[in-house]
Amino acid sequence: MKHILTIACVVLLCALPSPAQVHRVGGGLSFSSGIDFNGGETGNPGFIVKGWVGLDRRGALHLVPSLTYFNRYKLETGYFILTNRMFHGDLDLQYAVFHEGTVKIIAMAGGNATYLHSDFEPIIQIGHDGLSDEQDYSFGGNLGAGLELRMAPRWDFIVSGKYMFSKYSQFIISVQGVWYFKKRRLSR
Repeated sequence: MKHILTIACVVLLCALPSPAQVHRVGGGLSFSSGIDFNGGETGNPGFIVKGWVGLDRRGALHLVPSLTYFNRYKLETGYFILTNRMFHGDLDLQYAVFHEGTVKIIAMAGGNATYLHSDFEPIIQIGHDGLSDEQDYSFGGNLGAGLELRMAPRWDFIVSGKYMFSKYSQFIISVQGVWYFKKRRLSR
């Protein structure tokens, strides 16, 4: 699976038209439905960073890579401390299915890599039901939609939701601010 994902990324990068470039970046918060991992959950919120690579002249089709770090989940009992962390890397193809004035409705589909890391620290040495340090990763796909609102010539606001299909399936809701490198006209 790792080899297929690597080959797909290389093919996508080679197939991009030469004028394709990152023309906006964004960041915000992501909220996950959560995953049970190593006797604990994963934390919320997540902090997301994205970039948009335009693939057409109309600005309707984009390749969107993103990285998300989810806040740690910490479980402290009198006997041990368990800390879980989750990281996501996504590569989505995003298309504006509706555009009217300052509002866009977007659809997205793509691939996802999830990495989970769990630190187990015993305080008192007793049987802890086999808990220990653990880490795992999975690859999968995702499908989602969102609403993009134009706030100013260089700023947008996006609310999106997507479902991730993988070993660690989950639903993600994101709220992001987006900054454009070039000023845009008032209406398209």
